[in-house]
Amino acid sequence: MGKSVYASLIFLFVVLGFVLQFNWMQGVKEKKAEEFAPQGLADKISRWMLQKRGLDPDMLSEGQPGVDKINCAICMGTGRVLGQPGEKAICPICQGVGFRMIRRFDAADRICPFCSGMGRVELPDTGVVGTCPRCDGRGLVRSRATAESVPDGI
Repeated sequence: MGKSVYASLIFLFVVLGFVLQFNWMQGVKEKKAEEFAPQGLADKISRWMLQKRGLDPDMLSEGQPGVDKINCAICMGTGRVLGQPGEKAICPICQGVGFRMIRRFDAADRICPFCSGMGRVELPDTGVVGTCPRCDGRGLVRSRATAESVPDGI
């Protein structure tokens, strides 16, 4: 008798999950898809972690210290590219992740123009994908004009 109660509860939770997901999908169809954040929980957790470290997530902007997410321009953030026989292959730049997290330490850090912040490029002389020679794989370069104005103590 106990097993049938547990089986009934599991079945009820599965059906409830399907109903909730169906209602959510209907809401997405009726409203604009941009209103629904696909990674809402991940965004909330990252904001919470920044706040715990004493950083204001709203104050972080381009060129300011903090963590940025750079989407891979080769695979458009999917992590996959079309291979030679038409099959999808792992992106050689982001290695299948689709993005890269970079950490800016001060206002002198700028996204590397050679690798677009990914830290890996297809080297023009050999055609082999490797570490970016401009930023040494960091994804960021120092702006000389800004770096000269930043005090050494930072």
